[in-house]
Amino acid sequence: MNFSLPGKIRNILMAVMGVGLLALIGTFIIDPQYGWANLLLNAFWFTAISLAATFFVAVHYVGEGGWHIGFKRVPEAMGQYLPIGSGILLLVVLGGYFHIHHLWHWLDPEVQANDVIYNTSGKKVWLQNEFWLIRTLVYLGGWIFFANKLRALSLKEDLEGGMSSHKLAYQWSAGFLVFFAVTSSTSSWDWLMSLDFHWFSTLFGWYVFAGFFVSALTTMLLLVLWLKQNGYMPHLNQSHIHDLAKMMFAFSIFWTYLWFSQYMLIWYSNIPEEINYFLERFSTGYQPWMVLMLGINFAFPLIVMMHRDAKRNYKLAFFAGVVVLLGHFIDMYQIIMPGAMAKYVPVSILSVLAMLGFMALFLFFTFRALSKAALVPKNHPFLNESKQHHI
Repeated sequence: MNFSLPGKIRNILMAVMGVGLLALIGTFIIDPQYGWANLLLNAFWFTAISLAATFFVAVHYVGEGGWHIGFKRVPEAMGQYLPIGSGILLLVVLGGYFHIHHLWHWLDPEVQANDVIYNTSGKKVWLQNEFWLIRTLVYLGGWIFFANKLRALSLKEDLEGGMSSHKLAYQWSAGFLVFFAVTSSTSSWDWLMSLDFHWFSTLFGWYVFAGFFVSALTTMLLLVLWLKQNGYMPHLNQSHIHDLAKMMFAFSIFWTYLWFSQYMLIWYSNIPEEINYFLERFSTGYQPWMVLMLGINFAFPLIVMMHRDAKRNYKLAFFAGVVVLLGHFIDMYQIIMPGAMAKYVPVSILSVLAMLGFMALFLFFTFRALSKAALVPKNHPFLNESKQHHI
């Protein structure tokens, strides 16, 4: 069965994209620094979701998992947003490199010359302008290459059958996982942690990964539920939904473990260079957002999604997914905004509309990719296993 995006939904997405673009322009008019911070927030988050969807596909190739094949085209389609998101993210990085904005304060030559911590902590070796830009190009180019390669092999398998494309996808997935293991952490150091460049955390890369992987799993769950509700995936059963919801729940707890481990160790050691990061977020206007984020990302899934029946209730799973996705966007907001703005800036309706515009952009390209291939892979060796999945 092929997917076709209804014209009404297409028009709604286009309208929301237009409103979001106008809202983003509005944030630049009010405060250019706030506009760039919003652009970084949305560009990184949606690009990271797209990247994590590609990671989901690759890790199942290497692990030879078969349960997900019935909806594999959904994470593949999500990965096709990567070139768009990467282009926007590169724009923000180039803006910092050419000193059009000052989200990354350490890029300023005066800071590099006079800042004691920059010059004595070892950060000077890693945070060099040209090296930072080259790493960005390597990250984005590598991610796009692997996502497109895995997508092309999947479509080739539909046409040719056999095991050749599957074996190649296995090999390319193994290469991607090695590349991803390094770059998913180093990119978060470069683009997010360096916003507060005096601060560091050895857990930060894992913590950011857990957040955007949960967000990708949740997005996958929402898309699969929407497609099934509209009659596109009758072959999927409650066990498929159960496993997706279970992964969303499990990685929510994993994210909480990493957040607490990072916070507890920094709080206990009480080193000035480390605790300032959390003082900024718990002692200013960001404090309510931190409390809300922790409640949504930990307490909510723990209370709502622990029971087996909850994971098999489509309406409840969809509602929980929307709430969890909101919680992790708030998490990304509190990671980026304090360091980028160096002061508390209240959330504005313009920033909310800008986020909705990016969401519409992401959905538009995901749906477009879904419509270009059969929703169910035709010749995958594990397809029958997926159709018979039962737990």
